[in-house]
Amino acid sequence: MKSMLTTDRKNLLKDTSADTAITHMIFFIAAIILAISVVALISADVQSMVASSGSSSKLLSEQMKTDITIVNDPEIIPYDGASKKYTFYAKNTGKTELVPEYVTVLVDGIMIRPDDIDIDLMDGDVIWRPGDILSLNVTTNPSPLDSGDHRILVAAENGKSGAMSFKT
Repeated sequence: MKSMLTTDRKNLLKDTSADTAITHMIFFIAAIILAISVVALISADVQSMVASSGSSSKLLSEQMKTDITIVNDPEIIPYDGASKKYTFYAKNTGKTELVPEYVTVLVDGIMIRPDDIDIDLMDGDVIWRPGDILSLNVTTNPSPLDSGDHRILVAAENGKSGAMSFKT
């Protein structure tokens, strides 16, 4: 009977609920750390998407404000036989300023190399402002172009372009 009392006394003094509480606390801390990690990852993804959306919106806004119009007479395109260059005139009819060095020219779907284009602004400025006319002296291959219908496309740095069909 004496051994029974000591055994009961040991069981009474030993607190088994403390082991369970410590285990629950460890699992709770692990769950909090895991939740914070997931929130950090999702937050980084959301910030990346917001930044991407912002830059995409800016580009779309610039494209909507940009417009280029070829103002040549499509029946009479100036051609200089000595320098073998066609002269085209493009007007910035949009609301944004453009940089002439970043203009791309295609004739009949073939990109003209920058070495084969002489770009001049009519007012001598370095920025192509709204309302300004850009003179493009283009050397084509073959030069002169075969007689018939052709197409020129002038594209700005943001991808917005103006095109015109013409005859030679």
